[in-house]
Amino acid sequence: MSKSMKLVVVLISMFVFICSSYVLAQNTRTTKAGYLASVSEELLDKAISYAVAKDYVALQKLINSKLVFELKEGLKVYVVDTKLFSGKVKIRPVGETVEVWTVLEAVSN
Repeated sequence: MSKSMKLVVVLISMFVFICSSYVLAQNTRTTKAGYLASVSEELLDKAISYAVAKDYVALQKLINSKLVFELKEGLKVYVVDTKLFSGKVKIRPVGETVEVWTVLEAVSN
């Protein structure tokens, strides 16, 4: 392989690495405290409806089930799915395999 061909391969490799790093950085967010998350979109909807109705007893039962929980602040997450019309996102903590649903306001850049 000629020197110019090696240079082209190295430059292309560097370009791909930089672009993939940029895409990953764009997709990572940080969680905020005080927001609920759930293992399913349906349970998150239920928790939100209980909170809106001020049925805190029912909401606490969902939280006690550990299927709905409060997010920790400062957790680095990937946005896996977005439902813009409903204002919900599916997130996955960096390095983990579990995905949870929360509201869009619960994550920041």
